[in-house]
Amino acid sequence: MFVKRGSGRIVFVFPSLRLVIKFPIFHAVLAFSPFFSSDFRGWRWKFLKNYMTWPLETKGGFRCLMFKGLVANWTEFYFYWRTRNPFLQPTLFSFFGLMNIMPFAEPCKFQEDDLWCQLYELTGGKVFKDAHHFADPLNFCFFNQTLRMIDYGSRGCQLVVSEFGEKIVRSFNPQYCWEEEKKKLSD
Repeated sequence: MFVKRGSGRIVFVFPSLRLVIKFPIFHAVLAFSPFFSSDFRGWRWKFLKNYMTWPLETKGGFRCLMFKGLVANWTEFYFYWRTRNPFLQPTLFSFFGLMNIMPFAEPCKFQEDDLWCQLYELTGGKVFKDAHHFADPLNFCFFNQTLRMIDYGSRGCQLVVSEFGEKIVRSFNPQYCWEEEKKKLSD
């Protein structure tokens, strides 16, 4: 077993059991600290009011610190079960976003440039909607001879997968090399 930690989730990987379990991280101390370091007069009160209403995507905001991992787990589960997209590593079970279970697969060993450039070409540049998820080879695996995405809890990522997931599965070339493609283009 080994553990991976992101900003919103902690992942326990059990290769021998062929399972991955994802839990949300609740940053309660950070989320509530502005309430204890505030005088509730004037501009500080306005800040706290705004702090509570910042969108989930706002790093450092209350909602992000408390619910980012939970929402990512739940949307990942719901998105897979709604679409059954072949580009996604299945989320087998979710307990209301508090725990997600997926099958284990070895992460890809691609060079970052090779993966990014090929995904950029296959999606017509739409991978920029969520470059964080699409640029990291550790977010992908090969499962049943198919490239699959492991981490797909964000809305931008899901938009790209909805539009291009099946095309990526059909057209992805594991031998793709960006340096060779650049040579072909310059010739």
